[in-house]
Amino acid sequence: MDFVTHLQAVPRVMAIQEHQMNDAIDFAMRVRKEVFPMLDHGELPADLEQFREHYLDSADAIFLIAVMEDNRIVGSIGILPYDGRIEALAGKYPEQSAAEIVKCYVDSKYRRYGIGSLLVRELENVVAEMHYTTLYLHTHRFLPGAVDFWKRQGYVVVVEQEDDWQTVHMDKLLQNK
Repeated sequence: MDFVTHLQAVPRVMAIQEHQMNDAIDFAMRVRKEVFPMLDHGELPADLEQFREHYLDSADAIFLIAVMEDNRIVGSIGILPYDGRIEALAGKYPEQSAAEIVKCYVDSKYRRYGIGSLLVRELENVVAEMHYTTLYLHTHRFLPGAVDFWKRQGYVVVVEQEDDWQTVHMDKLLQNK
């Protein structure tokens, strides 16, 4: 579905503001717990633990949220500079050329309304003004519809790992402005 339909109101997609930081962290952790129940949720991931440093104070990162009229967050997506940590991708991306899409979450009650697509499109618009040439992400085959969702957004599979996580690495070259 390309456009949000069957909702009373279309959410606004916007860059996170400092006053929304705690709500965004709470949202991301709640959805992360639903999507990845097997993870230890006792500790925040580093980017959420140091949210300000990773997203608000960095010119190389961005965190967007989808909010309803009552300012309730129903979706999130961010980018961080890809750090080269994944062995299966060694040497694929020249330093500082790729941004990694992270925390792409939509509240379970709001899925299948196009909110994820709205978030991705807005993220790509913002990233187009940055120095990156490629957007990278990884997802997992056990997440229903995830690989197909990203394919519909124009991302291609670059490496598929036969690991416990069924990890699928995908990327998309950005259009030159």
